[in-house]
Amino acid sequence: MMRFFLFRPVLLALALSAMGAALAQAAPDDEAFVREKANEALQILADKSLDHDARSEKFRHFVDEVTDVRRVARFVLGKYARGADKQKLEEFTQVFRRYAQGVYEAQLDNYSGETVTVTGSQDRKPGDSVVSSTISGGNLSEPLEVNWRVLTRHGRKLVLDVQVYGIWLALQQRTEITSVIANHGGSIDAAIAVLKDRIANKDFGAAQPADKTATAETQASH
Repeated sequence: MMRFFLFRPVLLALALSAMGAALAQAAPDDEAFVREKANEALQILADKSLDHDARSEKFRHFVDEVTDVRRVARFVLGKYARGADKQKLEEFTQVFRRYAQGVYEAQLDNYSGETVTVTGSQDRKPGDSVVSSTISGGNLSEPLEVNWRVLTRHGRKLVLDVQVYGIWLALQQRTEITSVIANHGGSIDAAIAVLKDRIANKDFGAAQPADKTATAETQASH
């Protein structure tokens, strides 16, 4: 479980809709945003002048800058976010962020020399687009296709979701988190406890593709 942050390429987004026929014209501004931020991430990851702790701190700030962690956290809670106590939502968001940071820190030394090539984009609607890219070189044995869901709100661009191995990662995470909550009588505390336990035990998993069956199910509702 907890696959949303377990994919190493998520670090390049970094910190929650399938591409269909409704997608239309290109989004050049969003392409430029992804190109700039992805390369900025790679520069941080490849900066050997910084020790692990300094790189971790710098990358943590970068993730908070380019991803909408609060919105992703609410998204993965699904229906359980509606009507939830504000303090509980805030607690989940903060634990979710700490867990993600732990995954980032565990993977910081696994990148060296990768490059990002933006290959195109499609608008879903005004202020909401999907940017396509390819990550290659470095420690990757073959090029990896990565799509980025970019939202623009009040002039600010943020990454909402990332598709790797054909899987929209926030959707996958929502399936797993809501399953935990459902199995505990609708308690968000159950999801918080699972994440806290993983943080305490430094259990951040290994990067691997998630189940394809689950992918097909979650994509249908994105």
